[in-house]
Amino acid sequence: MTNEFPESFSQTFQVRYDECGADGAVRAAVHLRWFQEIAFGHSAVLGFPLSWYEAHRLFWVVRRVHLVVHAPARYGETLVCTTRVAGARRVMSRRASEARRTGGAPVAACVTDWVFTADGAAAVRIADELATAFPAMRRAVAPLPLEEPPAPGGPRASVRPRLSDLDAMGHVNHPAYVDLLDDAVARAGGGQVVAAHPRTYDLLHHAAAAAHDDLRDLAWPADGAWHYRLERADGRLLLHGRLAAGERPAGRAAPEMEQER
Repeated sequence: MTNEFPESFSQTFQVRYDECGADGAVRAAVHLRWFQEIAFGHSAVLGFPLSWYEAHRLFWVVRRVHLVVHAPARYGETLVCTTRVAGARRVMSRRASEARRTGGAPVAACVTDWVFTADGAAAVRIADELATAFPAMRRAVAPLPLEEPPAPGGPRASVRPRLSDLDAMGHVNHPAYVDLLDDAVARAGGGQVVAAHPRTYDLLHHAAAAAHDDLRDLAWPADGAWHYRLERADGRLLLHGRLAAGERPAGRAAPEMEQER
């Protein structure tokens, strides 16, 4: 008998040449683009395609990302990407996604917290029909914290997002922030960590950016990792993040959280 509400969804992707960096390996942000695509696919097969969200003016936006890039994938390789809902809490749903080689070896894994919003702005409670379609949303999870050490003083680099960085809501799409983080860390002298395998990214989004916004960013080393801050010209925080060589845990969660691996 077919499962009416499949708990996971998989799709294969072949690595394109333009998805690889100067070292020949897929850039970290590409994994997030694949995981975003299969999240859309999973929703669509359960009766909630993009047109449903557009008709109801309800959209998911990313709040928190924990991405581990285990191994390099290169041009022409075929990867199997799988996603599942790992739990939810009021206005937030957590997805666990992974990319593997066709033989099963892990390439990347990600935990993403998505916030349900009206028009991509105000957070609203997750629609009942979505909670019914995704039974895993009954599992309670708590937000994953991400502490930011004090940022050093001094000048920030000027950043202006491009039109090609935008999603259909006019916001900078969340994978683009990983590209910005990689750029800033490499400029600051952390190029070896940007190319390391494994390596771990943690990002916490505070507000959305749009094309040509006048932004500033900064990367600095502290506590065995590289830290990243993206802010508006007036100092308002948009995102902070961390990049570290090796595999790092996502952070300590509240007691009611059920850890997903």
